[in-house]
Amino acid sequence: MGRLFRIAGELLVTCGVIVFGFLAYMYWGTALQASTAQRTYTSELTRSWSAGNPLTATADLPIGTPFALLRIPQFGRNWQFAVVQGTGRPQLALAPGHVPGTALPGQPGNFAVAAHRVTAGNPFWSLPTLHPGSIIEVETITGIYEYKVMSKAVRVSAGDLGPLAGVPANRKLITLITCDPPWTGTSRVIVTGVFLRMLPREPGT
Repeated sequence: MGRLFRIAGELLVTCGVIVFGFLAYMYWGTALQASTAQRTYTSELTRSWSAGNPLTATADLPIGTPFALLRIPQFGRNWQFAVVQGTGRPQLALAPGHVPGTALPGQPGNFAVAAHRVTAGNPFWSLPTLHPGSIIEVETITGIYEYKVMSKAVRVSAGDLGPLAGVPANRKLITLITCDPPWTGTSRVIVTGVFLRMLPREPGT
């Protein structure tokens, strides 16, 4: 009996170590990978914009290509993530992703961006805290687009495509999407903003 208890105890300890290691990787390991990718993406954008590469302003971007910088001042002065084209697992493991088929920044329609709540640097961890009036900034080669959050975050089922539906031709919206609860994909948190204005980019950036 004592031997059985000892074996059971060892198995529990082993399982605990495995689970802790997995959680540590999911939280810190993926964050390190995403941080490295973000630095690379930001450098690519800086070089591309300085060279005036027009591809970064079109809808024909290859999947995985960075084309914008997303900033939400409410999350802190240094909060910034490069946005890539596409929302597949490989893209969201490293960056927020633009939902293909939705509008580009500043264009009429719905510019939709999805990102993880946890893992990959936890980009949208605080998304549910955004409140009406919060500012969302999207910088591209053509300028800095400012959006204002219209209402509190809403929760919808994972299969609800309503937030990506078309909008009136005269409206320019941004929709941010993440999972809820944080470690599952059973629901989605949605935040929508309306376009305010376009500001010029800083020369040389």
